[in-house]
Amino acid sequence: MDKNSTDPAGADDSPSVAMARFVAGLNLEQVPADVTAYARLLTLDLLGAALAGVDTVESRAMMSAADGFAPASGPCGIWGTARTTTAAAAALVNGVIAHAQELDDFGGADHSGAVVIPAVLAVAEAEDIEDGGRVLESIIAGYDVALRVLEGAGGYRAHNTGGGWHSTGTCGSFGAAAAAARMLDLDAEKTAWALGIAGSFTGGTWAFLADGAMSKRYHTGRAAEIGVTAAYMARAGFTGPTRVLDAEYGGFLATYCGASAEPAAFTEDLGRAYRIMKSGIKPYAACRGLHAPLDVVLRFRAEHGLKADDIKHIDLLCSAANKLSIGDPNPKTRLAAQMSLPYGVAVGLVTGRASLAEFEDKWINDTAVRDLMGRVTMTVDPDQDENSEPVVSIVTTAGERLEGHEPIGLGDPLNPLTTEQVVAKYRDLAPRALSADAASKLEAAVFNLPAADSISSLMASLRCAD
Repeated sequence: MDKNSTDPAGADDSPSVAMARFVAGLNLEQVPADVTAYARLLTLDLLGAALAGVDTVESRAMMSAADGFAPASGPCGIWGTARTTTAAAAALVNGVIAHAQELDDFGGADHSGAVVIPAVLAVAEAEDIEDGGRVLESIIAGYDVALRVLEGAGGYRAHNTGGGWHSTGTCGSFGAAAAAARMLDLDAEKTAWALGIAGSFTGGTWAFLADGAMSKRYHTGRAAEIGVTAAYMARAGFTGPTRVLDAEYGGFLATYCGASAEPAAFTEDLGRAYRIMKSGIKPYAACRGLHAPLDVVLRFRAEHGLKADDIKHIDLLCSAANKLSIGDPNPKTRLAAQMSLPYGVAVGLVTGRASLAEFEDKWINDTAVRDLMGRVTMTVDPDQDENSEPVVSIVTTAGERLEGHEPIGLGDPLNPLTTEQVVAKYRDLAPRALSADAASKLEAAVFNLPAADSISSLMASLRCAD
């Protein structure tokens, strides 16, 4: 059978079949150089974020939980540790680790890297694949499919804010399945089955906001695991629905999406406009919704020498969607703080930073931060649409008013971090779990992709000795 053919009758106009053909036929030689370079940079950033997440309460709990349901040995490593297990379990645990510090990329299926890259590297190890070109193809394919599914659902706000789904889980599963299928070199028919299997058992909701629960981190890992499992099932001949996206009854659009769905977006410019280029890289250890206002308040602090005692009141004019998702005025956990704009603004002004340390208990419970947070309000501006960034208005004790607005936060593809800034971020994070030598070798291996020995060096660098 031709690698890009499909057998199912009547499936030729199915968007998931079109995506499957794209994935199965993706050839790195046809991918623009800037896309390949960005895939490498996103991979380095994701691995740095993951290595910073190894020693977190979520990751430790996930590894302990895995002792009860996954083999304690296998071909695939748990990053930053000496532990090994199966491909599916490694994708799950590494996906949780990658998202544990809220430092992984954004702008894909929300967080595409923490879903796609754990799936790709798990299959690479399980199958002893040393083809760095296929690894890059799989990463590019996974990011592409994950975001296309979200765009078909109507976009981030429609699916997440409007529907209550967390698109990292619901759409990320498709991306992980596409990536794992490409790693396994499945033909288009079996890739379509993998997408169908993954899409028939995908999920994740925003209920974690109510109390800052760890389940948000699970969504990345679960999506990665579903993708790996679906691809292996498809390889074995286990069929999946080829109309998983558009079936009138039980399809993804009919079940998970409302009237805002845009099914044409599934395949618009497929194979020409690579969706990986829409992913951004975080400069701050918090929900992306906090970043643009943090840019403003950190600039004000530096330019005006602002101290917490100088501030009488801060008002954040925002959309209703922002107040709903990042408006927690009294966060008590690290995740809740990372999702709280009042906290982010307060800790940024008190410390001048918004790195990992500023979202730990020391600062969450700090008297000065708590006091300033009590002087922050979020006011819904009916003229702001759901994609607008908040306007920051600060009144000082001297009666001065400072007002600022950053329409595109630092790290967005339209306001990107430089390669040097991303490398500096990685070099700060990776040594939290690796030796300096291993971190340096891992960095070199990522930038060396797709060279012949890059994958073996990459995987070896991610494992720690006992």
